[in-house]
Amino acid sequence: MTVLLVRHATPVRPGTPEYGDDDRPLTPQGLEDAKKLAAIHASTSIDAIYSSPYFRAFQTVEPVAIRLGLKIEVINDLRERLLMPAALPDHEWRPHLERSWRDFGYAPIGGETGRIAQDRVVRVLEHLRSRHPAGIVMVGSHGNLIALALNAIDSRLGMDFWAAMPMPAVYRLESSGAGWHIMSGPNVR
Repeated sequence: MTVLLVRHATPVRPGTPEYGDDDRPLTPQGLEDAKKLAAIHASTSIDAIYSSPYFRAFQTVEPVAIRLGLKIEVINDLRERLLMPAALPDHEWRPHLERSWRDFGYAPIGGETGRIAQDRVVRVLEHLRSRHPAGIVMVGSHGNLIALALNAIDSRLGMDFWAAMPMPAVYRLESSGAGWHIMSGPNVR
């Protein structure tokens, strides 16, 4: 079983007045990148496509679904990790994020710890493995959650890995009797 774990393309910036975090759309460049993703995977035998409920992730995998004639199934647990409920400027939230990567049990009040978010995304991967014991599925999600999923497979992948992830990015995971393996993706060695 193969999972193509897709980090969404470039969305409008957080804090854009007319959008909440979960409904921020892709920028024009992000939409172009999503079309390129569809062209790259036009001949891939994808059996199913899943997405976070957040619009930017859905928009990223939508051209693939249209091109292949597949329906996108939304899985709420593919949403981005909520580090903290209130938006803060970069210089204020980044220390919290750094601490949360050093201590998976830490989150600001009202936030989701790295451990809880990681357990959530690993449960989704296991659910998909049981639902699709063979074949290829595409999964649209978010940088922090994907980095936590990959960290569960390879603990060397931490915050520096997350910070270097491009948008969009595709990580190819394969499942075997011995667990999950990261086969390819940006910055994966």
